[in-house]
Amino acid sequence: MLAAARRRGGTVVVDLPRRIDDGVAEVLTQLDVGVLVVPAELRAVAAAGRVASAVGMVLRDLRVAVRGPYPPGLDDREVARLLGLPLVGEVPTEPDLLRPDQGTAPPGAAPRGPLARFCKEFWERALVEAGAA
Repeated sequence: MLAAARRRGGTVVVDLPRRIDDGVAEVLTQLDVGVLVVPAELRAVAAAGRVASAVGMVLRDLRVAVRGPYPPGLDDREVARLLGLPLVGEVPTEPDLLRPDQGTAPPGAAPRGPLARFCKEFWERALVEAGAA
């Protein structure tokens, strides 16, 4: 299915589990860029390090996006440094994600909401990088 989506062109976004089995490994071989979303918590960073190590064996371009809030001494740059991954940015808190049954639109769908702004900025940077490649 992923190969068919890639043949049509454009961008394909895939949400993968933390554990890598044969199916996940196959998907990783077909990706151009991976973004690991990590909460700014020490235990989450440690777990993300294990995931990044495994994913890094298959995917050459793995980056990190960090989700706050941040405890003292642990911000998005520090998480990226600890993981040894390039920082994509901070994934902002999207209030509607915490209350998924509060409206008619899916959570995070507000075109000017924090998550939409993060995604827009990420894609703009990605397109510039792809044009430079």
